Formats: sequence, structure tokens, C-alpha cells
Amino acid sequence: MLLILSGAFPLFAQTSEGLYQRFLNPDKAARPRVWWHWMNGNITKDGIWKDLHWMKRSGIVGFHNFDAGLETPQIVKQRLAYMTPEWKDAFHYMLTVADSLDMEVTVASSPGWSETGGPWVKDEDGMKKIVWRETDIQGGRKLRLRLPEGFDVTGQFQDYHMISDYISQVFMSRKFYRDIAVLAVRVAENDVPMQELRPAVAASRGRVTLGQLCNDSISDGAVILADKNGNSWVQVEFKEPQTVKSLRWSGVASNGNIQALSYSLSASDDGLKFKKIKDLGYQGCVERTANIPTTTARYFRLNIKNSATDSSLISMLQLFPVNRVELSADKAAFAFYRYASSAYTPATEDAVSVGNVVDVTRYVKHGVLTWQAPKGRWRIYRIGYGLTGKTNHPASLEATGLEVDKLDPAAIRAYYKNYLNTYLDASQGMVGEKGIQYILTDSYEAGPQTWTGRMKEEFLRRRGYDLTPWMPALLGLVINSAEETDRFLFDWRMTIGEMMTEYHYDMLNDILKDYGLKRYSESHEAWRANMTDGMDCKRTAHIPMSAIWMRYNQKKLSEPQFESDIRESASVAHLYGQNIAAAESFTTNGYRDGALVYSPSVLKPTADAAMACGLNRFVIHTSPHQPVDDKFPGIGLGVYGQWFDRHETWAEQAGAWTDYLSRSCYLLQQGRFVADVATYYGEDTNITGQYMTRFPACPLGYAFDFVSPSALKEVLHPSGSRLLSPSGMEYRVLHLTNVARMSLPVLRKIVELAKAGVAICGDKPGQLAGREGSPAEFRSLVDKIWNTGRGNVFTGTPLAQVLAKRGIAPDVDFLGSKANLRYVHRHLPEGEVYWIANQTPDAQQLKVSFRISGKKPQIWHADTGAKEPAGYEMKDGRTMVDLQFSPYDAQFIVFVDDTDVPAVRLPAVSKTVVSEVGTPWKVKFQRQRGAPEGMVLDTLASYTASSDAGIKYFSGTATYTNTFALGKKLFRRKTGPKRIVLNLEDVKDLAEVYVNDRRLGVVWRAPFRIDITDAVKPGHNSLTLKVVNVWHNRLVGDVQPGARPVAWTQMEFYKPDEPLLEAGLLGPVKIEAEY
Repeated sequence: MLLILSGAFPLFAQTSEGLYQRFLNPDKAARPRVWWHWMNGNITKDGIWKDLHWMKRSGIVGFHNFDAGLETPQIVKQRLAYMTPEWKDAFHYMLTVADSLDMEVTVASSPGWSETGGPWVKDEDGMKKIVWRETDIQGGRKLRLRLPEGFDVTGQFQDYHMISDYISQVFMSRKFYRDIAVLAVRVAENDVPMQELRPAVAASRGRVTLGQLCNDSISDGAVILADKNGNSWVQVEFKEPQTVKSLRWSGVASNGNIQALSYSLSASDDGLKFKKIKDLGYQGCVERTANIPTTTARYFRLNIKNSATDSSLISMLQLFPVNRVELSADKAAFAFYRYASSAYTPATEDAVSVGNVVDVTRYVKHGVLTWQAPKGRWRIYRIGYGLTGKTNHPASLEATGLEVDKLDPAAIRAYYKNYLNTYLDASQGMVGEKGIQYILTDSYEAGPQTWTGRMKEEFLRRRGYDLTPWMPALLGLVINSAEETDRFLFDWRMTIGEMMTEYHYDMLNDILKDYGLKRYSESHEAWRANMTDGMDCKRTAHIPMSAIWMRYNQKKLSEPQFESDIRESASVAHLYGQNIAAAESFTTNGYRDGALVYSPSVLKPTADAAMACGLNRFVIHTSPHQPVDDKFPGIGLGVYGQWFDRHETWAEQAGAWTDYLSRSCYLLQQGRFVADVATYYGEDTNITGQYMTRFPACPLGYAFDFVSPSALKEVLHPSGSRLLSPSGMEYRVLHLTNVARMSLPVLRKIVELAKAGVAICGDKPGQLAGREGSPAEFRSLVDKIWNTGRGNVFTGTPLAQVLAKRGIAPDVDFLGSKANLRYVHRHLPEGEVYWIANQTPDAQQLKVSFRISGKKPQIWHADTGAKEPAGYEMKDGRTMVDLQFSPYDAQFIVFVDDTDVPAVRLPAVSKTVVSEVGTPWKVKFQRQRGAPEGMVLDTLASYTASSDAGIKYFSGTATYTNTFALGKKLFRRKTGPKRIVLNLEDVKDLAEVYVNDRRLGVVWRAPFRIDITDAVKPGHNSLTLKVVNVWHNRLVGDVQPGARPVAWTQMEFYKPDEPLLEAGLLGPVKIEAEY
């Protein structure tokens, strides 16, 4: 089921004034929501009322409610455990308060934040993994073989599991195993397991046995100590030289980190001089397989580099005389190594014919195989499934249980029926129009799943052939050929991805419909989290959602993987018509990136980076419930912020920040997005994994949307030379990336588009992916398009040149500027809205050329709500506009009103200082923050310069008062200035401004200027500034030797030597007149 909203974008005609008034006071759709975490039963009705009313007066119109654990300490008199009568009473009270405030309510899809699990999930409905045991035998005889017991250990892979805390210990102790099949595979006579050759084994520092390296167990390993540089090795010494083509190994650092280990393989004839055979890189799955150049030697060494700890657990090292599937465990979906699909298995003569795979399941009774085995070497696989043991997290213990089987529609329906009925009871029926309105599926963190009860039937239905004889390929054997094996593994991964998409995401809409609910959905967020395509996970969501993290201590405003996630959600919203692209916004790790240091001016560059990628609804992470008022900043989401709640120092000034976000999102929701390029990113991948370090190439001045394989096949259609979607999107070039392998259905659609005249740019598809069709048909279709000289198909030509050849001028031309400038363009029936962000710390003055003519440009400022005319010149169908940006500024350039005036030059604004606010300043400090009652300043300076510890480490609100005088000449109608402005020059971190007891607003970013024209008068004027700095300095002060703590946090984020941040009013403060 696809959610495609035809013409869904708001395209009603409106005047610039009407649009401006709605911009000034945005509607509910544009305003931010927050994530509201209830932490480990620390809940009070008083705190609920105060939290929600603070949200309302701060411009927050909704929240996503989570019940989380994270071992948060109890700070309330009575802990309200999840779904107890007391918890339900508080929850219902919360809904009644939220309803009275007209707030949108969303509930997470499980306790904790990921993903869909709870204590009501039975073992048989939990997430499953394939497990197997291997036994080699010689045939030509009647076989009576007791098969090794299947692994019943709950854990990530085979019998490996990692216990990290009490909750995982509870669930990992469960035993569960069911048989799938017993397969006998005739292998080559030379494919002799290493243990039969009885080599000697040794380690650099540690004792290792051949049994530990060669049995099927991952948990039975040897501890190998590293030297001071993190190096160690495990050695295999054969009695005679042996030819090795591949190896399989397993290792993990002593802290449980798999990725901390990197490897290489060396060989030697004498055990003294070793030659490196291959760098093996890092391990994706806990078990890894690699092919190497064919090497004959007596000695082989697996060299280990441990970047995390001083020891490693090595539980497998097997050397093979035949080629194996490259990265077999990763390709079989036991892990999500993002390069696995491009790690091709080398062509080999060692492949096993699929006809030599015999299903002997029917000959097994009570674990004993009785079978007349034909002559030859046979490898007997006992294949079954167990539980991954993954639980929903980070929930409180009483709310924790197994994650439900993501591939079983019946189990998923049962899960949601139980979960939603529980909330129906807790809410006393407030579900749907009132009360709970949405369910959120957060970022997927439930790990891999490789089996479900009806997997064979699903595979046959979707792929058209029997899974069983191909299952040894999942375990590392090459079947028929390397190419065909990789094509099967592509089908396997696609099957898992399709099932999860359809059952865990698409089907959810049908379930929620019965309750009158809708859904927000994230998917991967970063890296590759499962086998699904991220766009497919979000395509039927009512609000596709993503995440953007903060990096306070780094120069990066954002990271490609998070920008890719937002672009993914925005592309879904554009293609499928939801129009809204939301994001979990400003998530951060307090230990790594700084805790409680985030003021609006710090957040803004990242907010702008997110909007540049298509975000138009902020869901701020996070606003933990504050149950009490005597502990501040108070409860947090463990180590995670940004800390945005009523105990934040600038909580009462937060409305100015949310107004900026709301005004920006309002205009970015209007009309439809304009993009010339549709970027196809390939199959068997996901956007955040593929583009985690870089974005796809798109020339400056053009915009693009991502296009998934399913959207390409099912949503887009040609109209002349353009690509159209039912939602109203139009693209002029299809840009192909990641096409080294391509399935026939995708190729057929590209052929259709090429024949229709759509411009196609990118590499020629390389090889057939999947077993549908034949390589011959694939090559024939490729040749019809790429080898016939078509004028609309470009290979080896940069995208910028393709656009130029097609006569597609840049939508925005920054006319030579090298600054980091980003833009978004929205098309409205009556005109165009452009948004441009200066993503640099420097002011910019430039001329920008827009692909529009006949409309008068205006400049709208989302931070202040002000608008102003712009100087411009129209020429050759374009409009050049003069623009000035302050550091990290962003502006809307609105083309709505018609004009036939070809050019307008505006006089330069002159600024004159008409008064300086001198000293002394009277300062009064917020109570209960460890500072004295007040002070008098003869010189403006940072609090950190004070010798008084109470001032030096102060965090909170300090009220500065002073006066200034203005002459009568400034108020003359004809000769007076256009505006009188208060310039604070520098404030750490923001200031609420009052002139003559009139509140004028909040200045929260440089240049810290505010219009005071309507508040001042000739002569004496009073000035009051409520200056607010962040919590950081107080938290540092509280850990000083002998200090009596003022603040309370559940975690200690800072050390005594942590540098302090400048704080307070720094000035100088001036009154300026603008003429």
C-alpha cells in the first residue's frame, strides 16, 4: 500500500500581505513539537501541568511521549511504574491537560524509544536468526549420524551474545531453538576442513586451541593479549604447505566492540619471515569471510590491531582451500556492513552445483540422520533458528520485553493490538480526534533478523524459486557460480527488506486506522540499520521523519549522514505528497559534544543546515518531564540532549527561538518544492549508509530529490522530457548513481523513461542483480539505451554539463561567491519563495541571480518577523537581487507581487551612534543559583572574570538596568531617522529587552540589535535587560573542590578543569539611528 497524495501541496493563491500575516503568526502545522520523555517512573501531576503550560506559552504545539528508563534515579516520593493504575491515572490527566491546550499528542511505538517490543511478546513471536552446525562426512555408505545440537543461545549470531547490563542478562539467558532443514552438500574432495589437517596453532600472547578456532561456536574463544601498540596475532602452522584461497574468522575486543579490531593475513614458508597477503579491514558481523590471492605456505598469521582495549577474544580462524562467499555473514543480512553488497565474490571454479544440495530433512528423527549417502565428501548442515534476544530499549525493567518479529504480520498485528488497547485503557478512550493522535516509530535500533516462520513461502512468492537449495550460500558456500550466488544473496536481502517494509511499516497504517491514529516514522537515521530502503519505510507515513544531531565541540554544523536522512524524508514528502518532513532535532551526546551548552544562537546554524535539506517541521530532542522544582536543570535523557525543558535557563525566552523555527517552516511548507534533478541511489542500499560521509554530486544552484527504486518504478512517470509524480513534483534530469548492479524491473523502467525522452545522466548499469531474468536480457536492454547514441542519455558527462546541454539554467546563481550558501525554492501559484542561508561565521554582501522575472522581490526575516524591499535588476528572464547576510543569517526572498519595473536601486542605509549606554549598570541575579543578590558594574565584562565564585560560575538570568538619553531632533518627522535601534554588540547568551518598561522582544543571535523606535521618547529612557546564559558554568562550578552544588543532574558531565564559557552582557551598548 502506497500513500500518494495527488496534488497534495498547499497551492492556494494568496497575496503577499496575506502570506506575510500568516508568516508572522504561523499555524499549528508549522510550529515545533518536542520529545517528552517520562523517565523511569519519575512522574507527578504538578510537573505534567507545568511542563505542558510551559510548552504552550513557548510556542510548542505538541509532543511525542516516551516512557524510558536509562537507570534514572528516583527523585519523586512515589515512583509511577509503567502501566500501573497510578501511571495510567497520570497519563489520562496528561491527556486532559494537553487537550485543554489544543496540543498534538504522539506516543512512541514501544516503551523506550526503539522499536516495537514489550513484556507481552512471547518467545515464539520474538525476532529470529538463522543458526547452523556443520559436519563433514565421507559418503558411499549408509549413514547414521547424530547431528550436533542446534544453538539455542539467545544472542546476535550463532551462539554469541553480549551481556551488557541486567536487562540483557535476563533476556539473553533464554533458550530457544527450532529446526528449519538438514541439507547435505557434496563438496569438492579437496575442500578439507582445517581441523582434519591437524595444524599447530599459537598466539602472540595467549593460549589458543585448534578446537576453539575450528568449531562452530563463536562464544568459545581464546583471549589474546595485545602489545603496547595494540598488536597481536594468531598463527596456524601446517605440517606441509597448504594452498589457501579464503578464510573465516571471528573476533571481538574485550569490551564487546567488534569494529575496534582490524586485521590482515600474512604467510611464511619458515615461520620467521612473513609476507602480508591481504589487508582484511574491519569486521562488520561478528564472523567474517574473505577471499585472498591464492597462497601456498606452511604458516599463516591473522594479524590483529586492537584500537580499543588490551585484549581480544578470537573464537574462529578457518583457512579454506576453496573460495567462499565474500563477506558471507554480512551479505546474508546477519549484519549491516554498508559496503557488503559491493564486495563481490570472485569468479571461481570451486562453486558447488545447486543439484548437489540435497534436502535430507525427512531422514532425520530425534536428531539422528539416517541416510544412504552417495560417494563423495559431504557437508551436513543442520539449519535452524533461534532468538536474537533484542529487547525494546531503553525502557524501565517492567516495560522491557522481546522485540516482536519484524517479518511476521500476525505477530506484528498481535503486538500492536495489545499495545494500543493498553493505551486505549490508560487514556480512558482518548484516542483519535482527542488525546493520542499519532504513533511514532523512532529510528530502527532492533538489529538484524534473518528468519521468520513463513520465510520459505514468502521467498517463493516474491522471488519465484525455492529458497532451500540456496541456503548453504547464506552460510558461505558458493552455489553454481560466484555471480549467481551474489545474485541470490541480493534476492535474499531484498526479500527481508520488502517484508519488513510492508509488515512493520506499511501495514501499520491499516492497524492504526482502526483506532483513528496516524503515524510519524523514522527509519535508519544513520549508517545502515536494517535491510530496508529508508524511503520505503517512510513512504506511507503521514509524517516522514528523520534526525539531525548537534556537534557543539566540532566545526561541523551537521553531518552528511544526518543531512541525508533529512533529505530522504523530504524526498518522500515531495514524491508521495505528505509535504511535511519532520526531524528529531538537535540530538546530542553530553559527554562527547557538551552538555547543557545549547543556546538558540548555537542551535541556529544546525537548524538552518537541516532546513536546507528539506526539513519543515522541528520535533525538538528533548524535553524530559520535570516532576519536581527543587532539582534543576533536573532529569535528563541520560547522556542525551539537547536539554530543552522548563528548567533550561532560557526557558521563558524560548518563544523567540520557536518563532524563528515556526516562521521558517511555515514558508517552507507553502507550495511545492522545486528541484531539477532526481537522484536515483540504487538498490540494496540505504541513503544514510551510502551517503554517510558525502552527498551525491549536484551542481551549486540546483536542487535534487532522492528517488528510491520503488518510487522510480511505481511513482514517477514521463511527460515529454520531464519526470512527474502524482503529488505534482517535476524533475528534468534523472541522475543515476550506484548502478554497478541493477535488477531487471529497475532497468526496464529506465529504458521506458529514456525512450520517452527523459534526460538520463550517470554510469551505465554494470551487472544483473537478482535471479530474475538472465544476464543476456540485461545486456540487451542496456545496449538499447547506452550504445545507440541517444541524445538524452549521458555517460561520462558531469551533471553540470548535462544540465547546461539541456538548457536548464541554475535556479539560483550566487555569481561567483565562494561562501557556503544554501538555498531552498518553493513554487506557489502566485509566485516563488526562496530561502537562502549563510552557513559561515562571516557577514556576506552579494548579488544573487534567480530564475524568475516579472515579480518584485521582498526580503523576509524569520528571526524578527520584519520584511523589507530589495534592490533588484531583471535581465534575460532572471532577477538579480542585492542581499546582505550577517553571520549564520538566513533570509526569505519572496517573489509574489507582479511588477513591470525592470530595476530598483535602494539607497544605502546609514547608521549613526546617537547615544552610548554608559556605566554603572545595576545587576540583579536570579535567586537560588549560588550568586549574590546583585552587583554594580563600572565596566561590562564576562561573569567568568569575577573573583566571586558565585558570579564566576553563575548560570541563569541576570537583570541589568540602566538609562540613556535621546535628543529631540531624533523625533522630527521630516529629518528624523527611519529607525532607532538598540545594539548590544555582544551578549552571552541572549537578552530579553525592555525599554521604558515595554517588552520589545528577545535578541538571541549576533548582531544583537533590536528596533526600539516605538518605545523610546525624547530625554530620559529606562533600559532593562534580562540576560541569560546557559547551564555550563554552574555545572563546572559545582565540581570544584569544596564546592556546595547548586545544580542537580543525574550525570556528572564536567571536570573541574573544564574551560568556562563567556557569560553576561559584554557590550558595548549603543543606540543607533538608521537613515
